[in-house]
Amino acid sequence: MAIGWISALKYVPWKDVIEATPGVVKGAKRLFTAVRADTNSQPVADGSPAVTSFDAEGLANLDSRVRHLQAQIAKLNSEQNSSAELIKSLAEQNARVVHAIEIFRVRTKILIYVCFVLGITLSALIFVVVLK
Repeated sequence: MAIGWISALKYVPWKDVIEATPGVVKGAKRLFTAVRADTNSQPVADGSPAVTSFDAEGLANLDSRVRHLQAQIAKLNSEQNSSAELIKSLAEQNARVVHAIEIFRVRTKILIYVCFVLGITLSALIFVVVLK
């Protein structure tokens, strides 16, 4: 059975897979680093008191918190786009592998039929030679 898998791997477009691998690995590392950095970062509630009045200090505090949240939203959007690109790249590679395996499956089925016909033909020839 291992020989079948080795034959299947011959039809994988390894050149395309190898060319795409550095980009996929780089994207995965960037995504992992960004997620890990977010986990270690401080939460939004940084210990500053909640805004209870609308004086100048309270509005400045509120403004800084809104800017911080906007920055985090922009960062999350960027990470989401990076994740989508990585998933798209992996899906394209998966489609190529599936296509190569489908070609291998069809060729294997044809080879089995040809071997079956050759086996019957060889058996018939042996039978004819033995009867003579």
